[in-house]
Amino acid sequence: MPRFLPYIIVVLASFGAERFAHGEVFELATGGRLSGKLLNPEEKPRENYDIQIDDRAHVTLRADQVREVSHQRTDLDEYESVRGDYPDTAEGQWNLAEWCRENHLPKQRETHLERVIELDPDHKLARRALGYTKIDGQWATQQDAMSQRGYVRYKGQWKTQQEIDILESKAKDEETQKDWLIKVKRWRAWLDKERADQARQEFAAIKDPTAAKAIGNLLRDDGSLEVRIMAAEILARIGSPDALMSLATAAIEDKDEEVRQSCLDHLSKTRSSKVTGYFTSKLKHKDNRIVLLAGTALGRIKDPESVEALIYALVTTHRYKIVKQGGDNSTSTSFGGGGGSGGSGLSAGSGPRFFTKQLTNSTVLDALVAITGQNYDYDQTAWKKWYAMQKKAEAVGPRRDGT
Repeated sequence: MPRFLPYIIVVLASFGAERFAHGEVFELATGGRLSGKLLNPEEKPRENYDIQIDDRAHVTLRADQVREVSHQRTDLDEYESVRGDYPDTAEGQWNLAEWCRENHLPKQRETHLERVIELDPDHKLARRALGYTKIDGQWATQQDAMSQRGYVRYKGQWKTQQEIDILESKAKDEETQKDWLIKVKRWRAWLDKERADQARQEFAAIKDPTAAKAIGNLLRDDGSLEVRIMAAEILARIGSPDALMSLATAAIEDKDEEVRQSCLDHLSKTRSSKVTGYFTSKLKHKDNRIVLLAGTALGRIKDPESVEALIYALVTTHRYKIVKQGGDNSTSTSFGGGGGSGGSGLSAGSGPRFFTKQLTNSTVLDALVAITGQNYDYDQTAWKKWYAMQKKAEAVGPRRDGT
């Protein structure tokens, strides 16, 4: 036994005597006190005291370190002595439940509250203390009420089983996505080493939709043209909404035309309203280059849902900034910002100079012709008239005589 143990016991005792309300109180030879449960009460002659302080602490003292041992009266002892004083009536059991509340005995309190409502089913105070509320004239706990409405307690919140299934499926997918990120990163490193053939085999076998994020990152970020084209092929094979959106994004944003065309080749074999919506949104882009790329993409996909947006994008207005070149008087133009008000003109003043310009978009016209089989050139009025007639015909539908 270390010589400094009595000092440690005194420190523990300063917290233990009030904190633990069970067992014995040990008066120490050093003047301290320790509360706990004696684990070896039958030991004779007494050589040691094995004391359980709480669930985490246990000490052993020599017999000569303990001056006196006395039983500590606990709240449970007090409870056992007073419970018989309260009659088995609704009022008596309610008063005993209140005594338990004041003496921090929650389990015993709940027992007596339950007895109260057995004796008086409409005892409001007991019902509310147990968490009951009245629903349609009937007492019910929150759990009962929520269960009747189809809710389940899930991670501290009430959820429908459908919501729980979705959350658990999403969590599982997120874990799988993390695994794919690790594997794709490892296989990508192999492509530059002696294990390149094995890496290609691993990539060629990917079909899992949860791999779309990892492969999408490869398509977006990898510096190798060959790898990005391979990534596009994998995403097309996966074919999930996320995979198709990665292809659509690369068809607009990738720096190499070969990659962009590869993505469009894959997208032209399927149809997705989400992909069509993405490309039509790009028809409003302030950069005319993006508008032209979106027109090319929609011409490849040939989704009739894009016709109206294409008509409005036949002619678009863009804003440009005039930039001075060095110290001479020559100037150049650069893309400047959002769309202008139509027409063209130079801004006044000594600050940056801008002008707006209307542009006809050939790829947009090509897309319209490819989808509709019509050609009204860049005449938006004619296109809108034709489109309105088509929508009217669709609304009327075929005549009853079949014509």
